[in-house]
Amino acid sequence: MSMKTARRLLAGLAVAGAFVAASALPAAAQAAPNLQLSAYDALVAPDAFISSNVWLGTDDELEGPVSLTVDTSDLNGASIDWSVSGSDWLCSPESATVTRCDRPVGQDETFGVGFYYTVAGKADAEVGTEGSISFAVEVDGATATAKSAVTIAEASDLSTGGLDENGEPPTLNATGEPGGLAKANAPVSNVGKSTVEGARLVISPDYRTAYAGNFSNCTNYEFAFAVCEFDEPLEPGKNYRLSEDIPYSIDKLARTGAVYTTYTDWWVEGDWKLVEKSWIENAGGEPQQGTGERLRLEEVANARRAPQTDVTPYDSFQQVKITVGGDNHVDMAAVGATASGAVGATVTVKPGIDNLGPAYLESPEEMPTKPAVRITVPEGATVVEAPWDCAPFTEGGTWPADEDAWGKAGAREYGCLVWDVFPGNPYEFEFKLKIDQVVENAVGTITAKIDGDPNAANDTAEIVLNSTGDGGGSGGGDGGGLPVTGPQATLIAGAGVLLVGAGAAFVLVRRRRTRFVA
Repeated sequence: MSMKTARRLLAGLAVAGAFVAASALPAAAQAAPNLQLSAYDALVAPDAFISSNVWLGTDDELEGPVSLTVDTSDLNGASIDWSVSGSDWLCSPESATVTRCDRPVGQDETFGVGFYYTVAGKADAEVGTEGSISFAVEVDGATATAKSAVTIAEASDLSTGGLDENGEPPTLNATGEPGGLAKANAPVSNVGKSTVEGARLVISPDYRTAYAGNFSNCTNYEFAFAVCEFDEPLEPGKNYRLSEDIPYSIDKLARTGAVYTTYTDWWVEGDWKLVEKSWIENAGGEPQQGTGERLRLEEVANARRAPQTDVTPYDSFQQVKITVGGDNHVDMAAVGATASGAVGATVTVKPGIDNLGPAYLESPEEMPTKPAVRITVPEGATVVEAPWDCAPFTEGGTWPADEDAWGKAGAREYGCLVWDVFPGNPYEFEFKLKIDQVVENAVGTITAKIDGDPNAANDTAEIVLNSTGDGGGSGGGDGGGLPVTGPQATLIAGAGVLLVGAGAAFVLVRRRRTRFVA
């Protein structure tokens, strides 16, 4: 199952901020909450639609219910399509232009409440028409308002070829060695009926394959993204390439054979300007403007234009898969564990892996079908608590067996996911075992199989229970083991949230590149 994110699940959803809930006061003394209501401006073409949202956030804990009033009396040339708006809200019209929507506050909505809606441009709407939608929210005795400006824009359509039957965008391939460069172009076609001017190319690199260009019309926001602005118009029915390939700098610790995915995304100027501020604010760091030659597109005649919006934004991005060459592999050593206990006792073992370098082991791009780490449980013990990133494994069977298998107790053998593991930064898996029977020198194993590992001699280590001191076992158990540091320490803190299901866990941990337009 592919875990790479399909880049717009809804055309035009705006990025919503997160607000952390504070501890609630007793009901009798609780003051009205401080609310922040955010609405986002929108462009919509005649006889087309966009999806957007209004977002309610607060620093306080909400009891609810939430009431939202939507006023379209100033909306010109467009309307809200209520048949696909509101989601789990209960909405009813109060007049021809005012609708009230209500819903309770869920226990999982610590970060706020979103109202999603669809704006449809009227077929006879005149390009350039401006209007607005007003929102007013009331909850727990507090109110807040917001307004979304809506402009009727000329339809445009930039395309890189669209998604395939698996929902994957077109793929460009590039190669490079650790510490070197990989290069790839970013072709685009204008499949619409209008000339597109002021196109933007957004480059979203993996942090291990950073954008390395110095084009004067491109601005680099460090590891977040880079954006290039083009003056050349793109005429209907024509195909375009960049005048030079985009260079990506490959991390010097990158593992030979690793594949990193980056994205390039074409925007029309009007859509980009709606989200530019929020993207830049979230990028952090100082932007770096290129000082070299311009990155160009094929030149065509210039013409003045009306505001434009891309009516099919799903097909205007592509992925670049960068494969690392050279001879830079990972020597992954398995680290065993020991523990002792009487019948009925619960002991902890922490077998792990230690990256001896020289490369680091990257998180997988897709959910693997076979685990890189396998752990067998010693005789006489039962797993009563398994790590969140391990699931029961059976040779020849499906792994994981289902989305509820992660962290499941009771198995004799486990397969475990491995995230980014850097040299000198060990990674461990904590199991709690109940001693059912004291078996002296009971031996289990941890085995790590990494593609390209040049040293098979240290791929397996023992997990020993009730050792008599006659040999067997390495590493630590109760009170010992590898230090929990780096990526795993961070991930463990959120394990309950991450492992809602196998797919959900993987998507949440992996970096997402979803494009939003307000």
